[in-house]
Amino acid sequence: MKFASFPKFALFSLLAGVLALVLTGCGASSNLALTQGNWSMTATTSGAPTFYIGGNLTQSGTNLVGTMYVINSNCYSPSQTVAFTGTVKGNNVALTSASVGGEVITVAASGTAGSLTGTYSIAGGTTCNGDSGTLTATPVPSISATWSGPIVDANGDNAILSMALTQAATASPDGTFALTGNLTYTGSTCSVSGTLPAGGAFIAGTYIVMQGNTIEFDGSPGTFTYYPAFLNNPTLPIDMQGTYTQTFGVCTDNAGNAATFTKQ
Repeated sequence: MKFASFPKFALFSLLAGVLALVLTGCGASSNLALTQGNWSMTATTSGAPTFYIGGNLTQSGTNLVGTMYVINSNCYSPSQTVAFTGTVKGNNVALTSASVGGEVITVAASGTAGSLTGTYSIAGGTTCNGDSGTLTATPVPSISATWSGPIVDANGDNAILSMALTQAATASPDGTFALTGNLTYTGSTCSVSGTLPAGGAFIAGTYIVMQGNTIEFDGSPGTFTYYPAFLNNPTLPIDMQGTYTQTFGVCTDNAGNAATFTKQ
């Protein structure tokens, strides 16, 4: 059969099939769809302390937007929000921070929707200019649950504090995820119960800050802080570790004591 007599529609079908095979052979692939929400990044370099980047990270198409905090760094205040923008291309993720004090963090990583590894670098400023190292990143699951553990109250007595926590499903504008809940004290000569009011506590990555209200054994009000505190593991957290301080009430302990609360 001559080529000229080959039906046009059959020729078009054949060409389309060949094109699909060529694209497949060239390794065409889709981009990662990252888990949305609270992310934690751990940055490590030799000769300097490990620091953490945590907060809300969202993806729209190939674009990334984050509002996050840099914790345990010599260059950033833990109360300073840091905006990030970036892109996803295949399995590769690129993030760049806004300038804070002239310093810009750049992240290049790759992996899966729920686990990234790569490198970071800091350029600009005076303190950390030229700092670089390795980085791992993962989404942090909600910590909505009951957490319980021993504390030493302001009178020096051993007690048990149980916290029924609820984590907000969506991030606040500052990139944190609000925590609320009720507290129960057992064996304390200072507090019998308490609450975490709206706006009093949050989590960003694995970083936790709590400031709550207590009811003292005589019915009077009190307050406490649990800060700074961190989850032990961003992927599967089973406890949080930090400093518990009774800040006002019948008992006041401005020194604070280490306290670990375990997920029940």
